[in-house]
Amino acid sequence: MVRTSCPALVVFDGYRGLHDGDRTAAASLKALLGCEDSTYWNNWSERGDSLKRRFDRASAWLEVRLGNITDVNVIGLSMGCQLAVRFVHHALIKAPSIEFGQLVLVAPDPKYRPVGRDAEEIKAGTSSAFEEAVALWGGRGLAGPRFVSGLADAANRMARTRIVYCRSDGVAEWSANVELMVDELPATTGIELIEAIDGEVISTADMTVDLGVANPELDVHDRLWESISFV
Repeated sequence: MVRTSCPALVVFDGYRGLHDGDRTAAASLKALLGCEDSTYWNNWSERGDSLKRRFDRASAWLEVRLGNITDVNVIGLSMGCQLAVRFVHHALIKAPSIEFGQLVLVAPDPKYRPVGRDAEEIKAGTSSAFEEAVALWGGRGLAGPRFVSGLADAANRMARTRIVYCRSDGVAEWSANVELMVDELPATTGIELIEAIDGEVISTADMTVDLGVANPELDVHDRLWESISFV
């Protein structure tokens, strides 16, 4: 089989997300990388779906394309960041010949502890994101430390790794959750931490996070996905 010269982009949407429109960070990165014909979207599919099932689908997607993929880039939103890191961690072992380009994590929820939405899910009688994150990493210990350890390993192989987060994120919650991820990431990994600020526009050399217009009806956690553009 002839290998494609076009890089692949794997997109992991949020826990219950179906963000497949054009105005998203993933769509912007796809256009930048030239991945129009080689982008795989990993979304929540239906009631009863889980992070573990979504990871299995992504692994199966990779398995059948090992012969014609040379360059993989990955982006995740919210709980999709757990999937993104788990996928890269798996791919590093399964496909050592593949080149790994960019890893972008938007509004990650490391799950050092259950947050507000987890309590709501448990009260509603559904599987919580916290419980599913623990299961995704094999059910051995808390998801937070496993996520950060896997992220550090992944960053050592990726050409570039960026994390976009916001301290006023009311879903992932900064205190004793996201802040632990930021504090515990080894400086030697070279991970770029981009702190978005609600009501402001943050720019780097090739990325803009535009939260200039605040929207009190929608948490910044859900607005970050469409606020990011790559140039």
